Amino acid sequence: MKKTQATSRTRRLVSLLLLAVFLLPSSVNYAAEARWIKVGSLHNFYQAIGSEPEEDYGDEQQFGMRWNAFYDHQDMQAAKGMWIAVRNYDDPLAGTVFPYKIAHCGPRPRPEIATSEFMPTDFGMVGKYAAPTVIVDGELASDLDFDDLVDAGGFDPNLKADRMIHNQVNTSTGISFDRKVHGFSHQYYDNFFIYEYTFVNTGVYDRAGNAHNQTLDGVYFHWQYRNSVAGEGTVEGSGIDFRGRRGWGTPQNCRWGMNTMNDVIGEDPNNPKTTSDFASEFGKMGIDEQDNDGEYMRAFYSWHGRHSTLSYDNIGSPNVLGWLADGMLGASQFTGCVVLHADKSPSDHSDDPMQPTTTRKIESNDPETTSNDQFSSSRMERGYTQFVAAGHEAQSHAEQVGSGFPDQFSVAGGYSQTWSFGPYNMAPGDTVRIVIAEAAAGISRKQNLEIGNTWYKDEILGDTQTLVMPDGSTTTNADDFKNAWVYTSRDSLIETFRRARDLYLNKNMDLSAMPNPEPPNTFEITSQGNAIKLEWADNVEISHPNFDGYKIYRAKGSYDSTYYEIADLSLSAGNLTENVYYDKTAERGQLYFYYIIAYDDGSTNSLFPGVPLRSSPFFTRANKGASMLKPPAEGVDGITIVPNPYIVRNTQLQYIGEQNSVKFWNLPEKCDINVFTERGDKIYSYDHEGSGVATWDLLTSSRQIIVSGVYIVTFETPDGDKAIRKLVVIR
Repeated sequence: MKKTQATSRTRRLVSLLLLAVFLLPSSVNYAAEARWIKVGSLHNFYQAIGSEPEEDYGDEQQFGMRWNAFYDHQDMQAAKGMWIAVRNYDDPLAGTVFPYKIAHCGPRPRPEIATSEFMPTDFGMVGKYAAPTVIVDGELASDLDFDDLVDAGGFDPNLKADRMIHNQVNTSTGISFDRKVHGFSHQYYDNFFIYEYTFVNTGVYDRAGNAHNQTLDGVYFHWQYRNSVAGEGTVEGSGIDFRGRRGWGTPQNCRWGMNTMNDVIGEDPNNPKTTSDFASEFGKMGIDEQDNDGEYMRAFYSWHGRHSTLSYDNIGSPNVLGWLADGMLGASQFTGCVVLHADKSPSDHSDDPMQPTTTRKIESNDPETTSNDQFSSSRMERGYTQFVAAGHEAQSHAEQVGSGFPDQFSVAGGYSQTWSFGPYNMAPGDTVRIVIAEAAAGISRKQNLEIGNTWYKDEILGDTQTLVMPDGSTTTNADDFKNAWVYTSRDSLIETFRRARDLYLNKNMDLSAMPNPEPPNTFEITSQGNAIKLEWADNVEISHPNFDGYKIYRAKGSYDSTYYEIADLSLSAGNLTENVYYDKTAERGQLYFYYIIAYDDGSTNSLFPGVPLRSSPFFTRANKGASMLKPPAEGVDGITIVPNPYIVRNTQLQYIGEQNSVKFWNLPEKCDINVFTERGDKIYSYDHEGSGVATWDLLTSSRQIIVSGVYIVTFETPDGDKAIRKLVVIR
């Protein structure tokens, strides 16, 4: 269609405005900054440098892209790299013309500090509304207190997403880019992020803001994804690791993506796959890769593949090696990316169905991933010709491995998936837009346990049984049963891709026609003697026209756990009378974690008519536990110590979430508690006041772990009443 003069003037104006923004000097050093988006079921962090290199943030190599974020150690991202590559570049930094020039950000090393390749000029986050204040026993108790770092004054009720990262970066190629990352809390759109990139030939090539005036030839925008699905199924060791995480005990060489499988779909929309070499395992045809409008989606996805050193089929990573072995699936998720839009050229901003033009695997320990060099002509030529501009492989990584072992297919570190968009020719001021969505999906936690446990009993314990497949058929092959259910996660991810495309292409990221309620803006939990009190604000009752009620959920022992509904307070049912609830079903001495969601009457749910829409649990999930306190006793005669003896291996007799502790029960309102060794050395003192119970973490007053032995515990009230008890500790 012929462009109007008005449209052309608008695009020139946008380019000039973007150019002005990137040329602005920055008085803030953004280089080490990172922000999280944690309002939906998928959590991830983002860095100001424009990508997320390996081990560049956080305390673990496998860090980020957590789904389902209700549970501990769901990280699937080992590294993410971004390169911008051009041809025949007259480099002002080197004073020479490079046939191939690449500015690198990861996947492993950060951009250089002295002569940076990626140089941030703006970074922050805005939100639709503030996160609620969550309080447990007088203390702030939400992950969002520290991780929901919205800019000062950065709330806009008209924002389409619930959170949006804004990020601007100059690069040593003279191409600058604006990255916006959109995260949603809506229950049908909360497991993906939408990334909008706008690339501009500003000419800015260094930190000082110096700029060249070159038309750039053969420009590619290239990303590398080192995925490892998922952390829970690849924790080293057995049982509980040193960070308190439940691990499956899988071997070291199952970690960091060694056995990751990567598949690509939609590489050539003019010649779509009707079936793939891997379809016999998936049981899927190419039609499943089509969007609702019949277009073949351009995407890739990764999952936890087999490993040759294991004696069992580890699709889904069943828990079989630890002392808590029960078959629980620790890596049944699929994760990946789908293209939402890619400009045909700087002068034609319609979507190009042939982008990306390169989709290739790369060995995750390849030299090109480990030590980038923007001044090595030979290294950049290899990176450009063999990876960035190498085109599509005849078969994807997964098709090449087939039903074999990806660890035998790889030399050392497994394979990462790459894709590149280009080539573009960009004159000064030209822009190119690329929009993608990154997503994760899979079967539920309950299914992970039930399917894994059924497989474990059959395959490992020999309890042969008839097993029901996802399509309702039956089998007696436990591996086929387990794997078929795990591979339904692929279906879920493909459906997530469809929703991301629909949200961007058809709804323009606008969910105002199907809004989910906001959460209560305060949620307070208080431990009491005969109940745990929960109280919350009524703001959503006023703001949401179709509001119908609240549901309260509770987990026992740990907030990284499964939550169960304990109350449904509905206007239409007539049982919502006040914004307070007393949980009287809690067991004394146990920790409980809560969240509350608001829900509506389902009248605006166009996806599933009549199904209520709800606020996100992650806004109100408390990360501190509350407990029902025991009323104080009248005297000291009834004081007991539980458990006694304390045996470190008897976890079933200990307090969930507080395994390394004993409790003193039936205490008077005030008393001094002192612990002595058998020979009379005092090792711990505590002035108790309040309820009838106190907890000791089995550490001395100088925070040393006590050894096995017999300990004498004395209790004395202000009136002089005394009691003496013995405690036996067996480690």
